[in-house]
Amino acid sequence: MKGVLFFAGTFLRWPVQKPKEFLFLHSYLVVLYGITYFFKLFGLSISNLIFTIGIFAPLGILIYNGLPLDCLDYKSVIKRELS
Repeated sequence: MKGVLFFAGTFLRWPVQKPKEFLFLHSYLVVLYGITYFFKLFGLSISNLIFTIGIFAPLGILIYNGLPLDCLDYKSVIKRELS
């Protein structure tokens, strides 16, 4: 339960602590939805593929750039955050 509460608190503090990242993420999602909508509006069936690639691309980039494998272990995240 501590882990869930820790990540919930981190999730709620994130927009206030890093507003630039928060706005960038949401603007990326709005643009992705817009591109998907226009592809679907013109009747192209590739819109679902565009959306799926757009959602998974940032995760792939993070993993490629060295996302720590213990990023969901709250004890190691607390140690990293406090240092």
